[in-house]
Amino acid sequence: MIERFGQGLRYHDVVSWNGLLFLSGLTDTDAGNTMRQQAEGVLKKADAMLQAHGSDRDHILRAEVFVRDQADVATFNEVWDQWINRDTAPARYLAVSKLGREPILVEVVLTAAVR
Repeated sequence: MIERFGQGLRYHDVVSWNGLLFLSGLTDTDAGNTMRQQAEGVLKKADAMLQAHGSDRDHILRAEVFVRDQADVATFNEVWDQWINRDTAPARYLAVSKLGREPILVEVVLTAAVR
């Protein structure tokens, strides 16, 4: 059965199916205007959303990361490396990309297994 949570105008925040969680893009401009602040904020949001739906960072299967500026990739990676458990790190894709609104420096999309 497909379950959907957090309905927005065009999407749901989380879709659950067959023990898998599909999280929509996570951003956090409220955390601040530096890559470090936004990356930490996004990953904190990810922890909360995963926990709310029966998962955690050790059960992430795939991460798609979109960074506005190539110059910020190293900073994002530093934050990511402190957050993720190297032994359970997911498959990951990172692209430098134009993002939806100017203040957004990073967006993360996750697919995870339910514990």
